[in-house]
Amino acid sequence: MLEVSCGNVQLPRVYVVLLNWNGWRDTIACLESLLSLEYDNVSVIVCDNASSNESMDRLREWPLGHQSDELAVGPMGSLVASRQRSRPGWRELTREQAETPATGAVDVNDWALIQTGANLGFAGGCNVGLRHALARGDADYVWLLNNDTVVAPTALNELVQVANASPQPGITGSTLLFYDRPDTVQALGGGTFNRWRAMTQHIGEGLSHRAAQAAGAKVVQDRLAYVVGASMLVSKEFIKRVGLLHEAYFLYFEELDWAERAKRANPPFAMGYAAGSLVYHRVGASAGTAARSLSSIAFLNRSRMMFMKRFYPRLLPVARMQLGWESVKAALKGRLAEAAVLSRIALSAPGS
Repeated sequence: MLEVSCGNVQLPRVYVVLLNWNGWRDTIACLESLLSLEYDNVSVIVCDNASSNESMDRLREWPLGHQSDELAVGPMGSLVASRQRSRPGWRELTREQAETPATGAVDVNDWALIQTGANLGFAGGCNVGLRHALARGDADYVWLLNNDTVVAPTALNELVQVANASPQPGITGSTLLFYDRPDTVQALGGGTFNRWRAMTQHIGEGLSHRAAQAAGAKVVQDRLAYVVGASMLVSKEFIKRVGLLHEAYFLYFEELDWAERAKRANPPFAMGYAAGSLVYHRVGASAGTAARSLSSIAFLNRSRMMFMKRFYPRLLPVARMQLGWESVKAALKGRLAEAAVLSRIALSAPGS
């Protein structure tokens, strides 16, 4: 374990993995907030999923600090406002280079910009970053963080503290707050899963942050079926034993799949919740699904059926019936294209 001393406290080595796809503005805003982390033993890995816009050029230019002033907007602009602070340079890598084990000394301040070579989806793109973190040989934890988030300065400290307190740390989540409504909860760490309806529900969504704090972290943690993918701190041991994200999903349900595998490990890994780790999320921006599009509906429900087939095959017919009923309701409301998508997925056999 490579550790950096902070007073009398030894800090585990953490890599932050951000996935970019045509979202350089959000990614740079997130990077700006990461510069203010009150955690010294951290390095950042940005994986670009073959963006078709100017993302790579803009990210290459970021260390020069030219774009930061235009990003400090909205109620959480103070977290991304330009400051007189140094920005680390990039080691730009191909996917092949990134996944090759490191040789020689590791520079703690070394940040990586990786071109994955294709749009690999959320799981595939993040896995490139996970492999690179492991290839560096010094990772204790990896923090998967959506690029459309900005973080409070103590967000990582709180995550590591909770993870370190667990005898078998697996996945630890943050308090996710809506970026445009920073007093309102998106999720307290993660959510619950109803296997009979094959549906997830975020814990605490819509509550005021103050009301959510009264719930207590232990109560929330005991309810967690999964940690929301916008902020997931995972241990090196978890990645090695449970494996990487399952890439067949492409979008959605990857984190639920990971959590299910964690629970079925022997011994099982714990789901953790760091109530004091505050992450502000522009929901849907990272995947380009802020609006309810047919593509996002298709990805979501295809992944939903795939998850049921992988882990609850006996309930797959029930899940298909549920999806069929949702198709009928969409048709009755005049959303015929959506109804057709749902019907087609309900009748087809998802992959594994």
